[in-house]
Amino acid sequence: MRSSRDTMLRVLRTTPLILVTLFACKKGDKVPSYVMIPAVSVTTSTDQGSSTSRITDVWVYADEESMGVWELPARVPVLREGNSTITITPGIKRNGYYDDRIRYPFYTSWTGSVNVVPTEGVTISPVVTYIDQTSFWIEAFSDPGIQLNLTPASDTSLIIYDAATNADISVDGTNFAGIMLDDDHRYIRVYTDVGFNVFGGPVFLEMDYRNDVTFTVGIQYVENGLASSAPYLYVVPTMQADGNMPWNKIHVDLSPVFNVGGISQRNFYLEVSLPVSRMEGQVYFDNIKLLRTNP
Repeated sequence: MRSSRDTMLRVLRTTPLILVTLFACKKGDKVPSYVMIPAVSVTTSTDQGSSTSRITDVWVYADEESMGVWELPARVPVLREGNSTITITPGIKRNGYYDDRIRYPFYTSWTGSVNVVPTEGVTISPVVTYIDQTSFWIEAFSDPGIQLNLTPASDTSLIIYDAATNADISVDGTNFAGIMLDDDHRYIRVYTDVGFNVFGGPVFLEMDYRNDVTFTVGIQYVENGLASSAPYLYVVPTMQADGNMPWNKIHVDLSPVFNVGGISQRNFYLEVSLPVSRMEGQVYFDNIKLLRTNP
């Protein structure tokens, strides 16, 4: 005969399983469907430049109900069955910072009808565009001449690479620019001379880049009749441990400095200085865009 202690232990071991079963079978529970979002792409018109993008996050809505914010690629549970209106709002890492993810103000949202089935997954491929109110300044290095000026202190210059002979490097099959630094050529700054107007809305600088030395994004402006410049963001190398140097894309939020009152002649610059410990370095740029909202 089993002791009362053995009987009590058997009951205690069985009880959690019974509770789990009861909770799992609770009447009215819904089984989720899954919306799979591998990536979100961008399409552009001819006057909007390249369609390269780096959308890292999405805000997801099902029938206007928030399903949360998800890092791509995403597998989003949705408590729906049948046709559901799914809305995807794309987000980016502001200034390249991992912990500063925002809805990108220059991209539209994607909306589509999706047939969702409980326990099953359906894959969607959202495509977004720039919003109609976007004002573009673009340097893609594909037209004769470039819109970036060289400072007198620079001891080297930009090199324009032809896509036809550098197809293995080009980010999108078009021309691009590069900077080669060595012991005799250690510094360069290129800048715009546009004097950008702003209208109180967001101002972002987009660019594709690949580099094995840090470069600086800075601002230039005039205040009280005096010309000033200051570094704004340091962009670290994309060079990896295996020697691969992939392209990356960054969205630099210039709104806090461009929207300051009392300044004029707003411009930006790109600056590279070879560290004293290095004998050579390289930086490549493409698809530089300054985006503002029209009033």
